Amino acid sequence: MADYGIVRPISHSVFLSTYGSDVFPYVWIAVVPFNFLIIELYNRFLPRLGIYKMFYTILGIILVVNGFAAFFMTQIPSFPFLFYIWKEVYVMLLFQQLWSMIHSTIKMQEAKYLYGLFFAFGGLGATCGNKFIDQFAVKAGSQNLLFASLPLMLVLGLSFYNVLKYSLVEEKTSKEVKVNNFLEGCKLIANSKYLGFILSIVVLMQVVTTLIYYQFNLSLEQSVLSLDARTEHCGYVFGIANSLSLILQIIGSFLLVQFLGIRKSHLSMPLLLCLNMAGSIVFPSFGMVTAAFIVIKALDFSIFGVLKEMLYVPLRQEEKFQAKAIIDVFAYRSAKALASCLILFLQMVGFSDMVSTLSWLAFILLLVWIFLVARMFPSEKTTTALQPHIPVEK
Repeated sequence: MADYGIVRPISHSVFLSTYGSDVFPYVWIAVVPFNFLIIELYNRFLPRLGIYKMFYTILGIILVVNGFAAFFMTQIPSFPFLFYIWKEVYVMLLFQQLWSMIHSTIKMQEAKYLYGLFFAFGGLGATCGNKFIDQFAVKAGSQNLLFASLPLMLVLGLSFYNVLKYSLVEEKTSKEVKVNNFLEGCKLIANSKYLGFILSIVVLMQVVTTLIYYQFNLSLEQSVLSLDARTEHCGYVFGIANSLSLILQIIGSFLLVQFLGIRKSHLSMPLLLCLNMAGSIVFPSFGMVTAAFIVIKALDFSIFGVLKEMLYVPLRQEEKFQAKAIIDVFAYRSAKALASCLILFLQMVGFSDMVSTLSWLAFILLLVWIFLVARMFPSEKTTTALQPHIPVEK
């Protein structure tokens, strides 16, 4: 997360300065085919290579691409576009492997106490990365700060090796994982009501987040003109979001699950976000849009993340690795393409007040989310569906 806290503001501000906010929907759509290719390769080679070789192959590619970007980010005209796509996918792929390993070693009872702490340490790393950007972006230049990603990746590789060393996940994966391509992973999801629910809430959360993200970019482009100043401002805004997320990860997620239970906790997410959108609808100002963006990013990286990851604990090994990769990497990032299509449609129709229109659209999608939770968990008793190792079939 420290790496993401550094790379994301740089990629964001360079892209915005090179192409403008109007191009964001197109790059989010362009993520989809690249995302598909990465997940197809991941699902094909994971059973053959195993977790060790797969992880370090990906880590080596990241070191090469990020190092190349540190030298040539602003020298090659199309590179900011390509690097933005790369940044969107590689971080999620690293998280996918880390969380699949965690789900394979931790039980549901332990997850209630530990998952919030795992997210909290991630939030601490992201806050440190954002603070680094906030302090040095203007002084050192945005592109040069990408060099900080390289030692962080090396430390991550060493840490991951030591974690896997004391785990049986590698052995389990080689024996139990039977999914060898993207289509087979999709069939797993299609045949499971449980996985379908996880997919639905992930897509809804990311579509709503993307709509608010686009609002934020429109305002940022108009209010902050300098590249390095935008990088600094992005680091500042993301830093606030990560600090708030850190508090929610340490305290909020544990208290929510402990006292409200699974059903009410899942209902609380879209309800909180509905209140967030109501503020933007009533007061559609730059300050309120920025605040709405901070809130939704903080909840995405904390309470929503913890609740979502807990849903994977009772699943089979192949569902934790391959089906999860499709949901949390492909669907997670491809949801931005769906949001982009909605944005482009609204632009084509000719809505003049995009800020208010996007707020209303996000509000409607959150109501759909509430309906899905109510259908999946009609009462608190039905949350026992989290306990079996085989999810409910359609």
